[in-house]
Amino acid sequence: MFRKIVWLPMMLICCSALAFSQAKTIPQLVKKGDKYTLLVDGKPFIMLGGQVNNPSATPERMARAWPKLKSLNANTVEFPVYWRQLEPAEGRFDFGDFDLIIAGARAQGLRVVPLWFGTWKNGNMDYTPTWMKADTVRFPRVLDFDRKPIGVLSPHSRTNLEADRRAYTALVRHIREIDEKDRTVIMMQVENEAGTMGSIRDFSAEGERLFNGPVPAALVKSLRKKPGTWKEVFGSRMAEEAFAVYSLATYINEVARAGKQIYPLPTYVNVWMGGNGTNDGFNRWDYPGEGYPSGGAVSHVLDLWKASAPDIDLIAPDIYHSSPLIFRQILTAYRRADNPLFIPETGPFRTAHGLPYARNLFYALAEFSAIGFAPYGVDSGTGTEVNPPFAEHAANFRLIRSAVPVIAQLQGTGKLKAAVEEDSIGSRMLCFDQFDMLVRFPSATRPSGETGPSEPTGRVLIGELAPGEFLILGFDAGIEFRPALGSGYTKAQLVLLEEGAYADGVW
Repeated sequence: MFRKIVWLPMMLICCSALAFSQAKTIPQLVKKGDKYTLLVDGKPFIMLGGQVNNPSATPERMARAWPKLKSLNANTVEFPVYWRQLEPAEGRFDFGDFDLIIAGARAQGLRVVPLWFGTWKNGNMDYTPTWMKADTVRFPRVLDFDRKPIGVLSPHSRTNLEADRRAYTALVRHIREIDEKDRTVIMMQVENEAGTMGSIRDFSAEGERLFNGPVPAALVKSLRKKPGTWKEVFGSRMAEEAFAVYSLATYINEVARAGKQIYPLPTYVNVWMGGNGTNDGFNRWDYPGEGYPSGGAVSHVLDLWKASAPDIDLIAPDIYHSSPLIFRQILTAYRRADNPLFIPETGPFRTAHGLPYARNLFYALAEFSAIGFAPYGVDSGTGTEVNPPFAEHAANFRLIRSAVPVIAQLQGTGKLKAAVEEDSIGSRMLCFDQFDMLVRFPSATRPSGETGPSEPTGRVLIGELAPGEFLILGFDAGIEFRPALGSGYTKAQLVLLEEGAYADGVW
C-alpha cells in the first residue's frame, strides 16, 4: 500500500495563489451566514496580537515594547488608555502620550486596539481620575450588603455615566481626527473586565428601588420571559446577578453607542471568566462579586448581556486556562451566531509554560473561526526578544502571519481544520471532501528508543484551497494522505509540494 508522510518541523506548504482588493475603508465586522470576518482596509484580517502589561502604556515603556512585539511577529498591539491620565482635570483632555504611542505603532506597521480603562478595570475603579475619586457625593460608589461604600463606581448614577461617556467620546473623536486616513486603530475595547468586586450588586437606595421594581418590559420581551420583579423573573439564585448585569451592560452600551455615533469602529467588552466552574481560581467560591466581577459578561449570562448591550459588537473571553478541555468549553460558549470570537487576553501569565496556550491558537482559528488572539504581558522582561514563555506564540505568529487573508477566507467554510497534540493524543484524522489525512505527532512516530519533548508540541492547520490542493501550516507532525472513504480509490500521491509564504495575498 502506498504510504506518504509529510514531516512538519515548522512548515507552511501551498500550491495556489489568491489576490485581494486594496480598498481602504473603516474596519468593520461582516457577517455571512454564521461566519464573521474582520475587514481591515477592506481585506480579511485576523489579529495576531500582543497585549502589553497594564502599567506599560507610556511612550517610554512602549518604546521598549516595540522590539518585543516585532520579536512576537504580531500584527496588532493592545494597550490601555487610562482615564485618569486622559482627563487629569475635569473637562481638560491630554492626548499627548496617546498620540506618541499611536505614531510608534504606525511606524512599526502594527494595528492598534485601545483598551479603555474607564469606570471599570478588573472589577474596580482604580483608573478613574482623582477628581472623581475625591467627590463621593457627586460620583457615588457601590454600596455593599452592609451599606458601606466600596471602590467601585455605581452604575445607577447618571453623573458617573455622563462623565465616562464624555471622556470616551473625546477619545474616539480624537482617534478619528488623527487616524481616519491611516486606520491604525481597528477596534475599541470599552472598559476592562467590567463588573463589581466586593458586592454582588449595588445596595444603595437607588439600587434597592430598581431591584425591587419590575424588570424593564423590553428586556422581558427580548428574553421571552413573563413580567415581574427581578426575583420573580430570574429566581432567587440569579436575580441579583441578573440585575447587576443589566445595570452594567446598559451603562456600557450608552458609552459605546455615543462613541460609534462619532466614529463607528467595532467595539467589544472583555470578560474575567467566572461562574459555572469556568473561573481561574478553583480554590475559592465561584460567586459573582467574589470569584469574578458581578455583572460581567460571563458565559451563563450571555443572552442577558446581548439583549442589554446591542451596540457592543462582541463579547470576548480572557482565557488563562491551559487545559484544552476548558479552553474549548469557553470558546464553545462565546462563539455564537450573534457573537464573533476574539480572545484578547491569554497566557502565559505568571507562568513559564507558554506552549499549552500556543497550541490553543490552532483550535481557535480552525474550529471556532476566531478573528483574533493575543497573549497578555508580552513586553515583560528585559532585552528586545520576547521572554521564553512567549516563544511558542512568536513561532505561531511567524508561521501564520503571511497566510492570514487566506485563513480568514477559509474560516467557517468547513475547509479549515486543526490537529493538535495533547497528552495521550498521538494522532488525529481529518476528513475533507476528496481526501482524508492522518496527522501523527512525535509520541506516535518517534523511532524506538529515541526520547522527545517533555510536553506535546505538535499542532497543524490544514486548509483546502481547491480540489486536491491544500495549505498546511504546523509544527512537529507527519501527515499521511488517502482518498476519502467511499471514493472508490485506495491510494494517493503528492504531485507537487512547495514550501514558502504569502506576500500581499500571493503565494
